[in-house]
Amino acid sequence: MAAVKKSVRLVDNTVDACRVISKASGNDTVNWSGSLNAMADEYTLIMQENKPELTQEQWNALYSVYNGYMPSEDAQREARLLSWHVSEGYQYDQTVRELLGTEQDAVRFIEEIKSWTLTKQLSAIYHAKKFWC
Repeated sequence: MAAVKKSVRLVDNTVDACRVISKASGNDTVNWSGSLNAMADEYTLIMQENKPELTQEQWNALYSVYNGYMPSEDAQREARLLSWHVSEGYQYDQTVRELLGTEQDAVRFIEEIKSWTLTKQLSAIYHAKKFWC
C-alpha cells in the first residue's frame, strides 16, 4: 500500500490512544504513524464486526439519507441522531419513503435503529458514508 506523508494536529484523546497502541509511557517514543495506521485497522475491523444485517432496501435508504450529509465531529451525537435522520428522510425524501415501504415498516426500522448499540449505529453510518466514497 502506498504511503502518504501528512502533517496533522492530534487532540489529547488521539495522543493518549497512540501512546496506548505504541505501549509508550512517560518519555518513551511514540510511533505516531504506526499508531494511527493501527487505529485505522482496528476501526475498520470494529465497523465490520458491528455492521447491521439489513435488507438491501434498508441499506439503500441509509445511503440516500447520508448522500451529501455533513457529519458531526461528535461521534456519540452522530450515532444517536441516526434514527432521527432516517425519520426525517422518510418524511421529506420520496426515495427513502419508497425504499422503506409503509409508515409502519419505517417506524419499525427506526425503532430497531434506536435499539442498536452506539458502535452498531456508527457502523451503519460508516458504511453509508463509505458507499459515497
